[in-house]
Amino acid sequence: MSDTTARTETRTIAALQRDWILAWDKEEGAAPRAFRTVFDRFYDFDADVILFDEADPQRRTFRSVSAYAEAFWPAFTAMRSAAHAIPEEPDVLVSGDLAAGRMVFVAVLTSADGEVTCLKCHNSLVWRRTGERDWHIVRDQTAVEPLSYEEAVRYFG
Repeated sequence: MSDTTARTETRTIAALQRDWILAWDKEEGAAPRAFRTVFDRFYDFDADVILFDEADPQRRTFRSVSAYAEAFWPAFTAMRSAAHAIPEEPDVLVSGDLAAGRMVFVAVLTSADGEVTCLKCHNSLVWRRTGERDWHIVRDQTAVEPLSYEEAVRYFG
């Protein structure tokens, strides 16, 4: 892979990883959206995946995108709002048809009853490109730590 191609692929994955987390944003009063409508660009729903997010109270490891969606999307769509900021941009490594990206994002989540939860998340994604599909997520590891509201809002500008 030439240096120019490698830089282009690195920028592509970084942009995808940023777009992926920002796709989780939800404005107050927004119409409900289907998980597949929002995230089809990022996941191959038939691919072999391993997805783990400490935000899951049951600490499950998901082996399918559909199971991951069933676990997270109902609670997410019930939220009043969700906003994400990226204090550490994706750091990406590309090798052939696999890429890994690591970033830190902050989530400010407001439940239907108005309770606000703030989290700092260390996220690593592995992306795969196949002949049938461009880059898509095949691995996700997200570590979560609580933040105070005052700490969280400083990342939003």
